[in-house]
Amino acid sequence: DFKNAIVLVPEKKHEIIKSFRITKDGIYYTTTKNGIEAKLYLYSHGKDNYIKLPYPSGNIDLESKGENYSDIWITCSGWANDRQRFKYDPKNKSFKPENLVPLIEYPEFRDIIAKELIVKARDGEEIPLSLIYNKNIKMNGKNPLLVESYGSYGVSYNPYFAKSYLLWANQGGIMAIAHVRGGGEKGEKWRLGGYKETKPNSWKDLIDCTEYLIKENYTSKDKVAIWGGSAGGITVGRAMTERPDLFKAVIAEVGVMNPLRDEVTPNAQPKEFGTVKDPKEFKILLEMDSYHHIKKGVKYPATYITGGINDDRVIVWEPVKFAAKLMANNSSSDPILLKIDFDGGHGANIPTNQFYSNLSDIFAFAFWQLGHPDYQPKEN
Repeated sequence: DFKNAIVLVPEKKHEIIKSFRITKDGIYYTTTKNGIEAKLYLYSHGKDNYIKLPYPSGNIDLESKGENYSDIWITCSGWANDRQRFKYDPKNKSFKPENLVPLIEYPEFRDIIAKELIVKARDGEEIPLSLIYNKNIKMNGKNPLLVESYGSYGVSYNPYFAKSYLLWANQGGIMAIAHVRGGGEKGEKWRLGGYKETKPNSWKDLIDCTEYLIKENYTSKDKVAIWGGSAGGITVGRAMTERPDLFKAVIAEVGVMNPLRDEVTPNAQPKEFGTVKDPKEFKILLEMDSYHHIKKGVKYPATYITGGINDDRVIVWEPVKFAAKLMANNSSSDPILLKIDFDGGHGANIPTNQFYSNLSDIFAFAFWQLGHPDYQPKEN
C-alpha cells in the first residue's frame, strides 16, 4: 500500500541511495556521497547500521542468495583500485576476499593515488572534484592537467578503475574529473542545477574548478587542457568561448557544439536542452551554443575536434561547423585540428584497438600542447 507506506530508511541529506539487497539479517543498501564516496549500510531490527568498507571506494555492487540466507557479497572499486569481491560476515563484521577470478597486478600504477576535493563555485555551491596522479609529483604549478567533465542527463562520473586515466597520470600528468551541475552526483537537484535555463552552471563550474587548481598550484594556465564528449561538448565548448584565456588546449570529442540546430537532427533532444519553437527556450539554447559564441579576432586555445560520419546521436556537421568557424575567426597561432572517423559512430561499438587509438590521439595532442617533452614534434 504505497499511499500508507512505512519509511524504513529516510532519504539522507548528503547521500543518494543506489542499490539494496534483502537477506535474513535485514536490508543491505549502498549510497554515494557527492557521487564519489560509496557507503554500505545494514538496516536491521529498526536500526540503521553503517558498515566500514575494506578500503575507500567509489562504487559498490551487491550480490546475495536471497531473503532466506545471510550470504552477502560486495564488490568494491575506485579510481585507483580494481574491482575486488568480498563476502561479508555480519556476525564478526568482517570481510573475506572471494574473487571469482585472480586479481590482475598493475605494478606500473602502484604509485597512482586518487584524491577527492570540494570546490566552492562562484555562487557558493560545492562542486566535487576528483584528482588522479602519481603521489611523487610536486605541486609546483608545472604539472600537465587534463580536466574531463560532462554535466547532462543526470549522468554521474562515479569512480571506477579507469586505466585510461591512470595512463595519463603515469606520464606525469594530473587527471581531474569535474563533477559539474547537470550530472547526477548529488541527485535530481544536481541534474536540474545544469538543465535548460540553469545550464550555464555546467561550464561555469568547470571554469571555477580549473581556477581553483591553478590557485592551489596544481598547475598553471599554460598547462591546462579540458576534455568533453557528446553533451560534454556544451560544457567544454562554452567554457572555452567564455574564458579562452584560461585553457591551453580543448578536446571536443563528438561534441554537441551547435545545440540551436540539434532539433533537426535524428537524435533531437528538446526535452533535455529545449526547443527553438519556444521563444524562452530558444534563448536558452542560444546561450549554450558554442558555435554562436565564437567571436572574430579572439585568441582561442589549441583545439582538437572529432566527429563520426556514422554518428546518429551527434550529427557530424555539428563538430565540423564548429571547427570551420573557429578556424575562420581564431587569431592565435595555436593549432585547430579536426578528425573525422569514417568507420565508427558515437564512440561505442568500435574495436578495442580503435578505442585506444582514439584515446592516444587525445592524450598525445594534450601532452603536445601542454609542453610534455616526450610529445613534442621532432625534426627529421
